[in-house]
Amino acid sequence: MSDRTPRDGRLPEWLSEADLDVYAAEFERGGMSGPLARYRNMDRDWADLAAWDGTPLTRPSLFVAGALDPSLTWLAGALDAYPVTLPGLISSQILKGCGHWVQQERAEEVNEILVDWLRQVG
Repeated sequence: MSDRTPRDGRLPEWLSEADLDVYAAEFERGGMSGPLARYRNMDRDWADLAAWDGTPLTRPSLFVAGALDPSLTWLAGALDAYPVTLPGLISSQILKGCGHWVQQERAEEVNEILVDWLRQVG
């Protein structure tokens, strides 16, 4: 159990019982095969994209992450490389006190960030 897992059994404020019921019903209906397929395909992604290895993404881009997301640790090198790998990066937002599921934990804030970014590229 991580340091952020509630020990009292309560859901985080951004996840309601109704939300949890919807997610549980979908996993019961469809199983885990679909959600896990994304991760099973990662090696194929590397092979399919090999021709573009090292090619910067020049399209306008936005990066949003939660400061408490553990993946920021193993992505640290990628984040540092953004000036080279994402020269079209318009905005990078790290949300304090937020974990991995930024769109759920901070729905309104993420929507504002997206709308602002779209105005900039529009």
